[in-house]
Amino acid sequence: MDRAHDRNQIRQLHLLRDERDRELLTAAQSRAGNAVLRVSQLLAAICLLRGEPVWTALLSLTFVNAAAQCFHQFRCDRERAYLLLGLAAGAVALGLCSVFLIKGEAALTMGRLVAFGVLYYMLRALAGLLFVGVLLAMFWIAHRVGHLDGEQWEAYFQSVSTVGLLLRGGCILLLALGMVTALSWPLFSLLGFPTPGRLALIFFVAAGGHLVRAFSDQREELISKLLRLKS
Repeated sequence: MDRAHDRNQIRQLHLLRDERDRELLTAAQSRAGNAVLRVSQLLAAICLLRGEPVWTALLSLTFVNAAAQCFHQFRCDRERAYLLLGLAAGAVALGLCSVFLIKGEAALTMGRLVAFGVLYYMLRALAGLLFVGVLLAMFWIAHRVGHLDGEQWEAYFQSVSTVGLLLRGGCILLLALGMVTALSWPLFSLLGFPTPGRLALIFFVAAGGHLVRAFSDQREELISKLLRLKS
């Protein structure tokens, strides 16, 4: 794979961001956050009119957003007023969530939410370990079956574009996440969680979103390492 073509492909896909890309990303994230906030407020009003307790959870997102903005302002300016406003907004958000938990279904308890949170982080870590294990296993199989030596491995990495290497790594990571999700379903059922299938789906979506964000934040460093590997 020609290095100039490889770098040009990376630039066309905006995998390496410049200052303009970062500004556009910040603006897009701000607009997306505002859109989610407005939709949550509209849904909260609809649920309130219907008498459904979930309106408190939806409305709490408004105060979570306000608290996050105030804490950010406090971190930048160190003005006490922002800290107090952030704490007040956070307290309101916590109160609204507490009301939702109290008025919600009996199956939705704080203890189960905490347990799900702990399992989520443990399963996500397991997915990362499984990704490393599957990757190493594939290298070992290629070495044992294909009898690849150092020069053959180097030729392979030179023949595949950086984007191709990223796609292969993403497929392996998706496989690892799918395997852990399949494991989480009977695990949730065994531990007595309601609707274990839905919880497994929530885990898959949430963990997948986390991995996408992690890649977006660190992709420049990863791509730089891959380019050094191919040089």
